[in-house]
Amino acid sequence: MKKILFSFVIVALIIFLHAQTPCRVVVYDEAFEGKETAGGDIFSQEKLTAAHESLPFGTEVELFYVQSGKKVTVTVNDRLKNAPDLFWISKAAADSLEIYAVYPTEVLYTVPGSDTLPAPRSLYSELFASLSPTLERPEDNPYLPVERDRDRSGPKEILYGVQIYSTYKHSDAVLLSRRLQGHFDYLSYIEETRTGDRMLYRLIIGNFGTYADASECLQKLQVHIPDSFILKIK
Repeated sequence: MKKILFSFVIVALIIFLHAQTPCRVVVYDEAFEGKETAGGDIFSQEKLTAAHESLPFGTEVELFYVQSGKKVTVTVNDRLKNAPDLFWISKAAADSLEIYAVYPTEVLYTVPGSDTLPAPRSLYSELFASLSPTLERPEDNPYLPVERDRDRSGPKEILYGVQIYSTYKHSDAVLLSRRLQGHFDYLSYIEETRTGDRMLYRLIIGNFGTYADASECLQKLQVHIPDSFILKIK
């Protein structure tokens, strides 16, 4: 009977671990305390939060540290660049996992209900298949590539858009615009801008009347199109 029970536990453990995805975590530096995250929250080491390259803001992620046997659920509210297998986590989350190292630590993670979510990388590949690389990318925070106007005294209306793509090939911008219509409800348009002796074609979604509306659109798109960012419409 004990052998049967032991075998059952081993099988259950294998199934559990198989359902997890390996990744690494790094604990936020104290310098980030009180700073605004990419999702608009104020970062606190006492909250169970994390940064990730592409998971949508508000996504709850369960982290499991095999060495301690501890689990914790964190909420994604910040962004990383070019690090698909890495999370930054708060000190509170690290303490829950009993992780005290300053270097990247290997853990396992899962997103509850992720079976219903589309795979970000596969849709990105489908959208950008055969297209030339985008020429413009957000530098640090995709929510603030352009400073928001603080002067409300003038009569000029402020509008915001989400830039998806930029290219010298008009045909590539048109093709991506058509592909987007098959996956998202947003309508896009192509803006022509001359750069030197060449014409640059920018694919943009919106004229959003508020920054919050543009941010909502960006959150939905950025998990699939990480190079998208908010800009001000002149």
